[in-house]
Amino acid sequence: MNSEKTSVTFLDGCILEKDVYLFSCRLDSQPYDEYDLGIVEWYVDGKWMYQKRDWQVSSVCVMRPTTEQSRRASVVLEEGSGIVGVYWPSAKATVDEVLPGAEDGHGIASLTDIKQIGDSLYVCGYGGKLMRRTNEKWEILDNGLKALDLSDYLKQGLPLKQALAAARSTQRNMKAIHGLSEQAVYCVGREGLIFRFDGISWSAVESSTNANLQCVHCAGDGWVYAAGQPGVLLQGNEKGFHALHTGVTDDFYAMTWFEGRLYVGGLKGLYRLEPHGLQLVDTKQGRFSCVALDSVSGQLLVVAERWLLVFDGVSWKRIEDPDNV
Repeated sequence: MNSEKTSVTFLDGCILEKDVYLFSCRLDSQPYDEYDLGIVEWYVDGKWMYQKRDWQVSSVCVMRPTTEQSRRASVVLEEGSGIVGVYWPSAKATVDEVLPGAEDGHGIASLTDIKQIGDSLYVCGYGGKLMRRTNEKWEILDNGLKALDLSDYLKQGLPLKQALAAARSTQRNMKAIHGLSEQAVYCVGREGLIFRFDGISWSAVESSTNANLQCVHCAGDGWVYAAGQPGVLLQGNEKGFHALHTGVTDDFYAMTWFEGRLYVGGLKGLYRLEPHGLQLVDTKQGRFSCVALDSVSGQLLVVAERWLLVFDGVSWKRIEDPDNV
């Protein structure tokens, strides 16, 4: 690794293919309130590579081959610039795509998650921001979900004080997105928000909680799961969501489906959903904060703040970032 690079904290991660992983990181040397630098890392068959970005990366994903393109790409979402970086294999330069509204360097604040669903990429964020990339073009996709802001209420003639209060109560701050298909996309957020996209418009789904939801996963058993703070785990579909008994006290930030089971990552470690609730998984690492989960190609990837674990269904392998050793 470059000697100029310091230790890092992992923010997100995913599997590109077996033994090839993609991560977003933050330098530990960065001031707490500084976001104008991001680190993207790849782990490829035992070797680490990295590249700097001009803004912190909030989410990463893989763009797999579709009917429109035959190559796989690494994809990164910058949190506040409105830029999505696309890394094509063997390409000499990154392709940076500008999201609608971020032209001329205007940026877009608080973008939180990016996922491939079907043949398209989907982005969500605070303020009801939803966008989709189809046929290599980005479009705004907030029909039925867009939050009214201060300017909207002022245009309606409300006094400033009332407009501020109304804008606070209508903010749809979305944290995560996932889908069963492009006609069944789910987005979750703060204060128990759950919305579903049917291919045409978004509609609210009953969530049975006002807790902050941090992650959503459309699982292999046909159910959709949402989880968050404090220790909330929901199961449901377009008809509504109900709370599951977990038997643990933790805050949950990541989920994935692996070998017929739901895995949930929290501040205290990794859990697996069993009939009686969540069971702490013994990874032989003690207590740790799990920031991301993914499962592809017969591997379960567990991303902690300082290192990662890979499970093949039989044994665990811990992988260290050389800069964190």
